[in-house]
Amino acid sequence: MVTISVCVGSSCHIKGAPEVIEKFQKLISDYDLYNLVELKGVFCLERCTEGVTIDIDGNIYSAVNPDAAVDIFRERVLAPLGLTPKTGDDNDGQ
Repeated sequence: MVTISVCVGSSCHIKGAPEVIEKFQKLISDYDLYNLVELKGVFCLERCTEGVTIDIDGNIYSAVNPDAAVDIFRERVLAPLGLTPKTGDDNDGQ
């Protein structure tokens, strides 16, 4: 199981954590990975000045926005699971 933890502390929330969470929720749904990916909110990953911060299985990423979330999902979730991005899987937020 891959665990994606998104900081939902006040600084990250203001900087876009809800949108990043929505993007990860959509990606998990699009790939039907409910049994393979755990998405959770956490408080403070101690990088408050760097923007939305996420942790994927111990790897920390800062300044994450919805577009970056797609790229990170492809690299850190799909690739390790042996999956390839679907046609039309882009950063349009739909």
